[in-house]
Order: sequence, then structure tokens, then C-alpha cells
Amino acid sequence: MKFFHLSDLHLGKRVNGFSMIEDQKYILQQITELADREAPDAVIIAGDVYDKSIPSVEAVNLFDDFLVSLAQRNLQVFVISGNHDSAERISYGGRVMEQSGIHISRRIIGGGSTSSSGSGEYSDSDGFASFENPAENLSASSLSVSSSSGGTDPGKISIVRLEDEYGAIYVYLIPYIHPSVVRAAWPEETVGSWTEAMEVLLRHADIDPEARNIAVAHQYVTADGVRPEESDSEQKHIGGLDNVEYSIFDAFDYVALGHLHGPQHIGRPTVRYAGSPLKYSFSEENQKKSVAVVEIREKGDVGISQLPLSALRDLRTLRGTFDELMSPEYTAALSKEDYYRVILTDEQDVDHAVSRLRKYFYTNLMELDYDNARTRAQGVTDALEEAIEKEPAEVLEELFLKQNGKAMSDFQKDLAARLIDEIWNTT
Repeated sequence: MKFFHLSDLHLGKRVNGFSMIEDQKYILQQITELADREAPDAVIIAGDVYDKSIPSVEAVNLFDDFLVSLAQRNLQVFVISGNHDSAERISYGGRVMEQSGIHISRRIIGGGSTSSSGSGEYSDSDGFASFENPAENLSASSLSVSSSSGGTDPGKISIVRLEDEYGAIYVYLIPYIHPSVVRAAWPEETVGSWTEAMEVLLRHADIDPEARNIAVAHQYVTADGVRPEESDSEQKHIGGLDNVEYSIFDAFDYVALGHLHGPQHIGRPTVRYAGSPLKYSFSEENQKKSVAVVEIREKGDVGISQLPLSALRDLRTLRGTFDELMSPEYTAALSKEDYYRVILTDEQDVDHAVSRLRKYFYTNLMELDYDNARTRAQGVTDALEEAIEKEPAEVLEELFLKQNGKAMSDFQKDLAARLIDEIWNTT
């Protein structure tokens, strides 16, 4: 089985007030063209399809067009909801779409729910027109769907069983979860942490570790507490409280993750974040966006490669004086269409700098900052004021996290507290 791994489309997103819908349409078309060239059997989208739980009409239409284009190519498509999505809305009509090979995770429901499916109330008609020859879309050249289960019972996740030349392969669709949801579904279980919540869900899924298994998830996954690469456009994670340890996925040959925008693996090469296909903040400026191409052959035989993506407009940071940035010599090598963050080094603020820069060349100027003696002094003052307001132990814990990439253990916190207390009592 060969598939594309995508995530974090964030359709409908606005960055610094600029709509990204045209850029998103361009990149999805590029991914479709890559599918024509590479001929995958399936496409996995690991959450955050939309940027808001109630997406714009433009965003919904764009995703609809993308799904149609994939279904027309006889690709199996697997989609889960992320923390930005509404699980109910994104899975609306999902049972109908399965006839065209589009499999969407349903909401994890608690015990005692009267909902007919994990994604809310459904009738026999989900508002879709009938499909022409739906059976024609049920399989790609070497892949077919054997069965689909889960997602309608309390605490159960959706599982799709596929067949290829090597036999059965199972895809587990795990939407973004919160421990409270798992506690409601399995009240007899002890669920404190996010790792425990995922462990309970997977244990009740009765996974066969000897089978070929793929997990699709949208969580903050770490390896031994070490923080992965993050960016400003993502939801912030405080102290690793919401992390899920990668070892919880040991039964899976490949774990298709979404949530973090930088492509990277966690713990082992086959536990992987695809990353967002576009740059959504200037902290992602140097990231190389790509499509992960995964091929699973025999059990344990997994090949991974990346196809680079080229955006319609890039995000760039420019630094210099106002006069330098306004000179024809400077702009000659730049693209007028790119999105810009400008950092002016003038010691005095420039009057109407934003409007003048946009009028001259930088039409898509997103941010303007200053770096001079005044701003540097203010930065030091702000940092000192913030540090003064914190307890010594809190400052030490933040420093440890920054230097080591992981939080202090309980033993280290206790030792630090005793040392701080000893120092304070002897001065």
C-alpha cells in the first residue's frame, strides 16, 4: 500500500488579516498533480482540515473540490478531525462518502449516547445527491476495502480494513481526543493523562500487533518528554501536560500524525508529523514543506520519502533601514507577490512606514517591527519585570525546559525547591 500523508490544511485560515484561500487552492492542486505522477493508493489527512470549527463557505467548497478530485482518481481517502475542526461537522455525510472511498473519523462518544453514529444525528439522507456507479470508486489499482467498523459504539474508534497484494492492512482513525471524552466513554477506567487516554482507546480497539496497522492521530506526541519542533501558528503546549508518548503506538507500523506544522518524526522514523503544506507563520519561514510518501509492504517493511511543495507565495523576513528596503537595487531580487515581515533598524520610527512600503513594492506586507536601541532596551525591561513576578522555582523550571527540551522530573523539582529554600534561608 502506497499513500500520501498530509495534515494541517487549515482551510479558510487568515494570516495577519490576509486570506490564504488562493494559496491553499494552489497547493491542493499541486498535491493532486503529484498524485497523478506518483499514483498512490490512498491519501491520509491527519486533522485540522479547517482552521475554525465553523469554517467559511469558501473553505468548505475548497475541501469538497479536493475530495472529489481524489475520489475521481479512485483513491481511498482517510480523514480525521483535529483540534481546530468540529468532529460532527467534518464527518457529516461520512457514511455516504464511504461509497466513494472517503473514510472520515467519527466523534468518540461517551457511554449511554443515543446518537446513531459517532458524529451526531443522522437520517437516511445526509443531503447528498446519489452517486453514479459508487462501486467504481471503491478500489485503486491494488487496494480494496474489505470492511469498516467502529465509530458508532461508545468509546470506539473507526477502523477500516483494506486488502492489497500482501494481505490485510488496518487503518485506525483516531480524531483529536481529550481525556474527559475517554473518561466519559470508559468510566470504569483510570484516565488522568493524555497518554493514559490514548492507551485506553487503543486497548479497547483490540489491535492485533502481528497485523499491518496504520494509526491516524492528531495529538501532541513526544519521545520521552522531549519537545518536538514547534511553530507560532500552533496551539501552545504548557509544560507537556497534553503530550502523548510515542511508545503508546508500538503496535502500529506507521503513525500518521497531525498537529505540528514542521515535518518531523518522533522517537522512530515511522511515527511522523507530515507538517502543514503551507507556511502559516514566520516561525515556519525556513521549513521545507512537503508531502510524505509512505509505502507499506510486508509487516515491518515501511519506506518513507518526501515530495517538496512549492507555494504560490513564500513568507520572507527582511531586515534593514527604511531607505535600504525602498531602493530599487534591494527589491530587484524579490518577488512582489510574496508575504513579508519587515524589521526596520532605523533608530527613529518612520512615519506611515506600512502604507509607504505597501505602496512602493511590498503589497503583501504582513508585519512591521523595529530593532533598535529603544526596542532592545524595552525587551530587557519586559523580561526583567516578568522574571521578578515569578517564583524562583518557576524561573528555574522554565530555564531547565529551555536548555534540555523536557520538563523537570518530580525528583528534580523537589531537589530544586530544597536548594532554593536553603539559599533563601542563609541570606
